[in-house]
Amino acid sequence: MSFARSPAQPWASPPCRSETYKFKRDLLHTIITFRYSLHVIELKHLRLLRAIQSQGTLSGAARELGCSQPAITQQVQGLERYLKTPLLVRGRRGIQLSQAGLVLLRHSEQILTAVSLAEAEVEAVAGLRAGRIRVASFPSAAAALLPQTFAAIKAEHPGLSIEMVEANPPRAFELLRSGECDLAVVYSRSTGGEVTEEVPLEENEVLTPLLVERVHVALPASHEAAARRWVNLGDLEDATWIAGCALCRSHLLRACRAVGFSPRIGFQTNDYLALHRLAALGLGVALVPELMHAVAPSDSALVLRPLEPLNTRRVGAVTTEALMHLPGVQRMLEELQRSARDLGLAEAG
Repeated sequence: MSFARSPAQPWASPPCRSETYKFKRDLLHTIITFRYSLHVIELKHLRLLRAIQSQGTLSGAARELGCSQPAITQQVQGLERYLKTPLLVRGRRGIQLSQAGLVLLRHSEQILTAVSLAEAEVEAVAGLRAGRIRVASFPSAAAALLPQTFAAIKAEHPGLSIEMVEANPPRAFELLRSGECDLAVVYSRSTGGEVTEEVPLEENEVLTPLLVERVHVALPASHEAAARRWVNLGDLEDATWIAGCALCRSHLLRACRAVGFSPRIGFQTNDYLALHRLAALGLGVALVPELMHAVAPSDSALVLRPLEPLNTRRVGAVTTEALMHLPGVQRMLEELQRSARDLGLAEAG
């Protein structure tokens, strides 16, 4: 008796063999994924260490990160097993990072900053139909320059999210360099044509000039210097001054010292409306940037005069070379320049 042999088909696996292969493949994938999860430092671990350092407790870190305390504990224990060293120590003041934990935290700050920068640039790629543009600006520009800029852009591109944080130039640069904003509106200062404060650009940063404004002195109308066209700063040596915070008043201190005196500061406020009102009532004099004239209420009891020697601020917007080419950032820069022209201030050359 003979049997006919069917043609060999080596590529056709029996159903049971195919199912066995699929099971082994899925099992191998699960094992690899599981082993990888136990042998890698993830961004969540770095954020966890930063939260523990700032909060001082596991429960505080859990609240900051929006997860449960058991989950935090499990992550720490898994990371300690991988690194084979304790990362936390308990002290009288609560949980603290061990020496190994502090080393990892030091490196994590650099990594998280780089990741934040990358996320900021990728997110901005969404362009004008969606996405987010974040601006950091010093107070007078935030009041006089940015509102109309934002309104014009939102009218054209309602899907674009715009965020603003008020920050003086040093802090605005920190936000830009950590990836927490896309544009920093900053200024440099000049006295008598000589630059006294520069914009400290780094290699990958681009400055777009916006305007040049004079710095005026705000005087009560009854002040003897109010009748002059220009006011010499040295003539105000005996005046009581109204000034802002320590950072804000640095220019006042430097300008007064340059003409031979230290100003006597009687009132401290960062509120321009309060400053105007104090000066109008004869309680003191103050330096006021020209930008604020556009939004400050008119007051016949207050006189604004340019200083001699001439004090100016050169205002510009800084971004990175990578962000500079993104549609949303480009549109924001264009509208900032238009808003500056509309204010009637001299354009920066």
